[in-house]
Amino acid sequence: MQTTLKILTLVGKGLGLLGSLNTVPGLSPEKAVLVFFVASIAKDVINRVGDYLDDGKENNSFGSR
Repeated sequence: MQTTLKILTLVGKGLGLLGSLNTVPGLSPEKAVLVFFVASIAKDVINRVGDYLDDGKENNSFGSR
């Protein structure tokens, strides 16, 4: 799960960065910034929820595997 999360986040952030530079056809810079923002927030939320579900505490036990 962590590997998948890291790959999807990297793709989302990369697409957002390239799109904000106006290098991705069909993706406006405004939408690219939104993609980058959503990828960043989704990673943080998933890590925190996973951490809490892992052992009930926020101690980075979910992200360390």
